[in-house]
Amino acid sequence: MQRRLTVFFVVLVAAALVLFTVPVGLNLVGLLRTNQEQVGLREARTVAYLLGRASSATDPRAARGEFAALESLRGNLEAQTGGRVELVDAAGQPALGRPVRDPDEPALKAALAGVERAQLTDQSVLDAPALEVTVPSRDPDGRIVGAVRLSYPSAPVDDQIVSTWLFRLVTGLITIVIAALVATWWSRRITTPLRELDHMARKLSDGDFTARVVERDPAETRQLARTLNDGAHRLGVLYQAQRRFVSDASHQLRTPLTALRLSLDNLHDLVPDDEDRTAVDGAVGEVARMTRLVNDLLALARLQAVPPHPERVVLRDVVESRTRAWRAAAADADITLRVDVPAGLAVLATPGHLEQILDNLVSNAIDFAPERGAISVHAAEAQDRVELHVSDTGPGMTAEQRQRAFDRFYTARPGGTGLGLAIVRELAEDDHAVVELRPVHPHGLDVRVSLLSAKQP
Repeated sequence: MQRRLTVFFVVLVAAALVLFTVPVGLNLVGLLRTNQEQVGLREARTVAYLLGRASSATDPRAARGEFAALESLRGNLEAQTGGRVELVDAAGQPALGRPVRDPDEPALKAALAGVERAQLTDQSVLDAPALEVTVPSRDPDGRIVGAVRLSYPSAPVDDQIVSTWLFRLVTGLITIVIAALVATWWSRRITTPLRELDHMARKLSDGDFTARVVERDPAETRQLARTLNDGAHRLGVLYQAQRRFVSDASHQLRTPLTALRLSLDNLHDLVPDDEDRTAVDGAVGEVARMTRLVNDLLALARLQAVPPHPERVVLRDVVESRTRAWRAAAADADITLRVDVPAGLAVLATPGHLEQILDNLVSNAIDFAPERGAISVHAAEAQDRVELHVSDTGPGMTAEQRQRAFDRFYTARPGGTGLGLAIVRELAEDDHAVVELRPVHPHGLDVRVSLLSAKQP
């Protein structure tokens, strides 16, 4: 946002400079050219006036005086301007004995016809770009007796125009630099409250509910900061309450259930009747099921109470550690547990999440796989993700069962709590992973966990 505000302000200033500077500069260039033409016409008309007087003088002495004044004026003009003055008589022939370049030029003929012209040309008598002014010369009676062509070098005016544009360009660049500095300071000052709010939001996302932000102007950001501070306070209170609940429930629920289990076990030994013993065994089974349900609920509560912090985890180490812990249970059930995870694969996962995902999936697979069945844990890299598969040779699930398998308390078979896969999905989503259930041919279930890949540094 800061960059966009700075760019917008600089572009706005640059557009204003262009809109106001370019037209003024073009107008100034036009004035300089027009002024040069007017000066050239005025000087050429003066020379033409003297040429007319000298050509029409009847007294030889007066004629010599007029021609001397004309020659002096021409010399002064050429010395002062670096230009050249060319004179022709009524027949188009050079006057005063100086040759004229191209007497048949259209501009000179037009001047002999009474038409004045002023034009810029690159091919002049000065062998350089120049302003050529041609005017007719008339005697006191108004008859055309010759023409004057005055060639001014255009370099001085061109240099002045270039200097004018350079000055405006440098001034504009300095203005834009100053505008950029001011815009950077201004946008940084405006976005400072937003950056502080973003920093606080990141802390809240990381689980730091003690984060607060200073309330700064303008009024909108001050109100937003106040709202976020209040929300962070309430979230902190709820978070602490949830943590206390998990801690208290862990003790208050497990202890009575353990005591009830022991009492039922003792009662089983004291009851003489077989039917009563069967009833006690059923109650023990329900207590065991309730204990598993309480453990799963507490695990789910802990999961929701602790914010995720994904870190780089070596997948093979975690898989080997957890499958090693489950090999005894698999062997007791006469199930083969295979592992195929390439070395070097690393994923982003919150510490403990991947272990719990594997525990739940392998435990479910052992429960579902038949005797002499097999469980396969393997992984492969797929672009920016790593796919972890836990598949078994059990009965599998129908399409409807796979669709509802992640719902809490839904069980595809009696005796389960219906929270195992729900916990797996909750853990996976916290680490931006995706869990999918797919059938295995001819029978069985494949659980695919697509984890974010953490490339080797």
